Amino acid sequence: MTDKGFIHEIFDSIQGEGLYCGQRHIFVRFAGCNLNCGYCDTPAAMDQYPPVCLIENDKPIDNPVTVDQVTDICRNTGFKVVSITGGEPLAQPEFLSSLMAALKEAGFVNYLETNGTLYRQLPSVIKCADVIAMDMKLPSATGNKAHWEDHSKFLEIASQTEVFVKIIVSCDTSEEEISRCCGIINGAHSKIPLIIQPLTGDNAPSGTLLMKLQEAAMRQAPDVRVIPQCHHLLGLK
Repeated sequence: MTDKGFIHEIFDSIQGEGLYCGQRHIFVRFAGCNLNCGYCDTPAAMDQYPPVCLIENDKPIDNPVTVDQVTDICRNTGFKVVSITGGEPLAQPEFLSSLMAALKEAGFVNYLETNGTLYRQLPSVIKCADVIAMDMKLPSATGNKAHWEDHSKFLEIASQTEVFVKIIVSCDTSEEEISRCCGIINGAHSKIPLIIQPLTGDNAPSGTLLMKLQEAAMRQAPDVRVIPQCHHLLGLK
């Protein structure tokens, strides 16, 4: 394991996505990602080796940062849930494992946000993950290839702790894609919640389509919720 890694930024805000929408979280945004989704709203975090880590209301610090530095910054916020996001945190598995272990020892709740493809790296951090917010990437929204097999293997491991699945849908998303996601969920654990998050902008789905996709999911999954990105509605990042 390594105690140094590349972080894009650290700040606190209201969690605006998924099952825990509305909670106050500390966001630790890892640098670098193994994917390149067309709708990515944090393109700056794609840089694997940013020279500095941005700190809210403070001076930037040089990258790579240490586990102790990140833990101290989180401690100074006064909040207890750390949303480890990106980029893709599992793209730096050794640093992620060290950081999550230190945060858990310090009394923080580890909330891991991930694109759900790097299943080989997940076992090294699963014991320190209190909640996993796992994306399933739909080709209709990302503009890229499907990752069904990777998602299936990832969710099988992630189901060892609390996990929910989030899918971002566009005006082109089909019921067949929704059904494929639900099949993967049911293969791991039928009670895993599914969050449908509508894309914004020109490719946003209509309300009618959202209800249609939700109904398709509800035929296979017991807990299906449509939740938009609420932090943007509040003018927050």
